[in-house]
Amino acid sequence: MKPSPVYGERVLFFGEEKAVIIADLHIGIEMEYRMQGVNIAPQTDAILQRCIEIVEEMEAETLVIAGDIKHIIAGEKRERAEERREVSRFLKEISNHVDVEIIKGNHDGYLRSRYARIHSSGIVMDDVAVIHGHSWPSPDMMDVEMIVMGHIHPHVRISTSIGYSYVQPCWVRGSFVRKKFREKYPRGNEDMEFVIMPAFNPLCGGVAVNREEVEGALMGLLDMDNASVYTLDGVDLGRVRNLR
Repeated sequence: MKPSPVYGERVLFFGEEKAVIIADLHIGIEMEYRMQGVNIAPQTDAILQRCIEIVEEMEAETLVIAGDIKHIIAGEKRERAEERREVSRFLKEISNHVDVEIIKGNHDGYLRSRYARIHSSGIVMDDVAVIHGHSWPSPDMMDVEMIVMGHIHPHVRISTSIGYSYVQPCWVRGSFVRKKFREKYPRGNEDMEFVIMPAFNPLCGGVAVNREEVEGALMGLLDMDNASVYTLDGVDLGRVRNLR
């Protein structure tokens, strides 16, 4: 059994492992908005409460965060200190409910915590690898049945018959370009599937996968044209190439 999306949520549940998987919390993103003159109330409590509700609802024993638990990469000392406090408070509280595993993302430099196990590249659960997606995974991550990643915050741009368009977060599921995969990972499983998760924090922007180029190390191996796009409520919108 593979992990499956939770209806209406930006969450995967892996029943065999009793694990909830989320990605891209970007705790502290409202501070960046504030530095740009847009005042948004702190979101940590809302993110924390939703995580607790989902973990309890799914009776999960492990929460896997697939990168970018924090947001600020470069900022003023005061904002960085405030973000560290918010991240620490979040992890301290959520660790009272569930074991926490974090895969470091590109926003997670210098991340430390006594309340979570932190992994530099990814983890493997049963036959599923979980990574962030911003860098090349190690070969042992590429000999599984499925790889789950975040990083790009996938959206889909939908156009109406009257010329209006809008974007909404989505799931992307597909396979790899076998020739490119074999060249990079000759001992990997070229038939493995990939799943790209929507960002858990709704304040995050993202990439419209049917209109914009998906960039990044591993992204160049993905057969994005033939990947399937799903809304958060499970509607299959079809392949990326047919949504352009």
